[in-house]
Amino acid sequence: MKNKFHALTFKTKMFITFGSAFFLMVTIVGLVSFLFYVHDMRKQTNSLSNELSTQFSQTIDLYFEDVNRLSLSIFADSYIQNMLWNYSYDNEMNDVEAKANLYPIIFNQVYPNSQVEGVTLYSASGSKFEYRKSRGLVISHNQKREEWMDELNEQANNDFILLPTHDEMLSNKEPEPVVSLVRNIYQIPRGQQIGFIKIDIHTAVFDKLLQIEDVDIMDEYRNVFIIDSDNKVVLDDKGEREGTIIDIDIPDESNDLLLEWKNHFYLFANNISSFTKWNTVILIDNAVMVSERNRVLVVIAIAGIIVMFIIAIISYSLSHNISRPLILLRERMERVEKGDLTDRMELTNNQELDVLIRVYNNMLDSINKLIVEVYESSIAEKNAKISALQSQINPHFLYNTLNVMKSASRVKGVEEVAVIAEALADLFKYTTKDLEAKVPLENELGHINNYIKIQQYRFAGRFKNVVVLDKEAKHALIPKLLVQPIVENAIIHGLEYRRKDGVINIHVLRNGNLLIIKVKDNGTGISPANLAGLKKSIQNSILNPQGKGVGLVNVVQRIKLLYGYQYGIEFESNHLGTIVTLTLPFETNDKL
Repeated sequence: MKNKFHALTFKTKMFITFGSAFFLMVTIVGLVSFLFYVHDMRKQTNSLSNELSTQFSQTIDLYFEDVNRLSLSIFADSYIQNMLWNYSYDNEMNDVEAKANLYPIIFNQVYPNSQVEGVTLYSASGSKFEYRKSRGLVISHNQKREEWMDELNEQANNDFILLPTHDEMLSNKEPEPVVSLVRNIYQIPRGQQIGFIKIDIHTAVFDKLLQIEDVDIMDEYRNVFIIDSDNKVVLDDKGEREGTIIDIDIPDESNDLLLEWKNHFYLFANNISSFTKWNTVILIDNAVMVSERNRVLVVIAIAGIIVMFIIAIISYSLSHNISRPLILLRERMERVEKGDLTDRMELTNNQELDVLIRVYNNMLDSINKLIVEVYESSIAEKNAKISALQSQINPHFLYNTLNVMKSASRVKGVEEVAVIAEALADLFKYTTKDLEAKVPLENELGHINNYIKIQQYRFAGRFKNVVVLDKEAKHALIPKLLVQPIVENAIIHGLEYRRKDGVINIHVLRNGNLLIIKVKDNGTGISPANLAGLKKSIQNSILNPQGKGVGLVNVVQRIKLLYGYQYGIEFESNHLGTIVTLTLPFETNDKL
């Protein structure tokens, strides 16, 4: 994996590095934010629940403190004290008098409190004085003893009992749910028990007491229970479990915010009243937390994807802008590697890259200068050798000798020797004059024809020569002795193993501003290994160490120095033969 990463481009490496770093950073920030948000949300919900439970408990305490004061006010009324102490149900006039006097006393006490539905007084002898707002005061006798009366007798004199939700006939209609406060009535000042008092409060009062603004957002997921010490439900905000025993276990102390109830988890908070001893329990379905958590997770994920998309664009643009000059520099160096030393790079506004570009341009200038110096030195050395050879052999003497041989051969009837002598004379005459000059293409082809004549006598009957010359290319100018080395290679190497039917095909044509010269043989071709070595030698422009200027490498070097690196030689070879293609700029005498 490491090697694969190193094999990637610089641009790709930068993009992957930037993208990975940003992705990791966004992921960590998103995860931390998510965890903190979920924890904070749960903590705030639990804190709000605790505040609500405390507020509910305090509100109910305040209300029942008022109810307790109401009971004490009725308890301490002098008429009620005397009536319960002296009351006898044997005398009907007592009932009439009680109704006439007791009703206004209770009415005046209860009227200000709209949720108090009734007040019932019990005498020690079993008489019941039941006041209801809807039907006034009713007196009945010989009432059975209530269970809570025995429980009251076990309490201290000033204690009271709150009866959980139960149904009472408040009117002539169906029973309605009420909560009752009951207590003993003692004769003042003796302290002797003379009866009981029960005050009934309609449960609708709790709906008003427990209404808190701006908290109904989670009302669907929230349950509020008020339960007594026996887990009997005094109040259920949903009105489903009032008066029943609920199987819920509220821990006294717990660091866990979750409570399991009926195989479901809830966030919970509770507060036990110091006055009523009731436990106010608030349960919030953990599903709302999970739903909110998932919603936040989706929001963070979508935001993360958007951020990553933006970061990917920025990373790509940044890596592209940074790597673009380096990629351009690499491409230029690849062209230099292929032999093109003419291209130069322009400076940018980047200080670091401009240093590399200046060094690159200066390097190419130095290489070109060195090549020119080496080539000029090689040409000077070659010319010196040719001059030395010319000084040793008098060309006129050589021409005259070959002409004498030609004349003598024809007199003697040996025409082959005459033809060879004539061709050799023309060949020497062409190669010993103005070697650096450019000549018309037809002159170069004439020289090649003389060379082939001599070779055909040497390799009698083994090959023939075919020249195809476009009319437009006839007067084109090319460097002297440029094509002859290629033809020589085709004869000596290309047709080396062919004993007959060999063909050397020379095709010259003009293609726009280019002159195309193709030399083709039908020999055995060049092996792939040798062809690769030949191309490498030409690509690296290795000069002939002997400086003779007749090899393919020297021909390529001459073309590139005279015309530039966009011109040169191409090779195609297989078992059917070899094609060598020279590409030169098209020049004529009109342009010179």
